[in-house]
Amino acid sequence: MLEWIQYALLGLLQGITEPLPISSSGHLYMARLLFNIGETDVFFEVMMHFASLFAVILVFKDKIIALIQGAYRALFKGSEDKAALHYIGLILIGSLPVGVLGLTVASPLESLLASSGLLVIGAALLVTGTFLWIVRPLTLTNERDTLTVKDAMVIGLFQAVAILPGISRSGSTLVGGLFRKISVRTIIEFSFMLYIPVTLGVSLLELLTLDATDLPLGPLSLAFVMSFIATYVALKIFRSLATEGRLRGFAVYCVSVGLLAVILFFV
Repeated sequence: MLEWIQYALLGLLQGITEPLPISSSGHLYMARLLFNIGETDVFFEVMMHFASLFAVILVFKDKIIALIQGAYRALFKGSEDKAALHYIGLILIGSLPVGVLGLTVASPLESLLASSGLLVIGAALLVTGTFLWIVRPLTLTNERDTLTVKDAMVIGLFQAVAILPGISRSGSTLVGGLFRKISVRTIIEFSFMLYIPVTLGVSLLELLTLDATDLPLGPLSLAFVMSFIATYVALKIFRSLATEGRLRGFAVYCVSVGLLAVILFFV
């Protein structure tokens, strides 16, 4: 029974923190450390990311279907409307930085976390919270809904920074887009369009390098369902709150948890 509870809680934690601007990787690291939970199997982490990925696809299914249909018409039906192809191109451009950075800093980052994990995550959460606080006013003033190549590059770079646990992916892309004077609704949509290829690519690569796993199917399935449901609900809530300019709570939360992590590192 304890195993079922542990898997369910980890799946729930992953699902809640993945779309919110509070860093899922940072929270999972602290949860394992503070509650003396051993390193989770890589296959478990991949499955949790797939659960969140399916939830994101479900939330943005209309946009995804429109992009597929638009690209099909432009490529095979002679349509002069290239908007879908342009948007897909922006997604590819925005996805490049995280791929390049991930290949270059993965090993040094693992070493850094092994020696000073709580300190690193705490400092990163403080940065996340500070920037969320700074950009709050922009959520109600930015009105631009069009995206340029430069926008995609900037948002992609901000997403790449989130490879560091404690730096929220959704939070960093939101900050980058707001600094580019883009509307919140447009940023969030593009941010999670970027999430799809990045998560799919990383997860598939990890699956290809995995050895056999002996994780229990029942608890793993429960964690998958919990992560899927939690991601779906949390993403809906985040999109609603962000478009209303209500980032204060996320900023305060990140700073509070960040300070706690730093204090625990030195205690």
